[in-house]
Amino acid sequence: VGDKPVHLIEVGPAHTRGDVLVHSPKDRTVFTGDILFIEGTPIMWQGPVANWIKACRLIEAMDVDHIVPGHGPITDKKGVAAVRQYLEYVRDQARARFDAGMNAFDAARDIELREYSAWSDPERIAVNVDSLYREFAGESVPTDIFELFTRMAELAGFGSAGTPPAQSS
Repeated sequence: VGDKPVHLIEVGPAHTRGDVLVHSPKDRTVFTGDILFIEGTPIMWQGPVANWIKACRLIEAMDVDHIVPGHGPITDKKGVAAVRQYLEYVRDQARARFDAGMNAFDAARDIELREYSAWSDPERIAVNVDSLYREFAGESVPTDIFELFTRMAELAGFGSAGTPPAQSS
């Protein structure tokens, strides 16, 4: 762009089918799009998760000083590592529950988010586990979007009708 080289690096499908990194070597900067959610829970609409983890490792290996995520504040390689570690953790936890025969929503409720529970939107675990289960089973047909949002609402503490739970006095 102008006199600056800019590299477009396709890393998808990961978050979505069209994930691309924009790397400006002269500026020592990479724009990651939705590969990175900093201080927020990533949401796996597409997968496979291995591509997303590979994209994080690629960013971690880049010679950059500035990492601009799709969501959240500008970050460093520690922020990238945190996203990668979340993806690896959820993948491993979901796999254990899948292998044990637990359904996806029960698995999402069962996974202890530990330090990741402080990130915004932890209820996205419902979509993430659903995507992983479809990946593990070799299924390509996505779950109904309204069903996924209902699951997230329930995990966030809303009733099945989308209303907040009753307050106890």
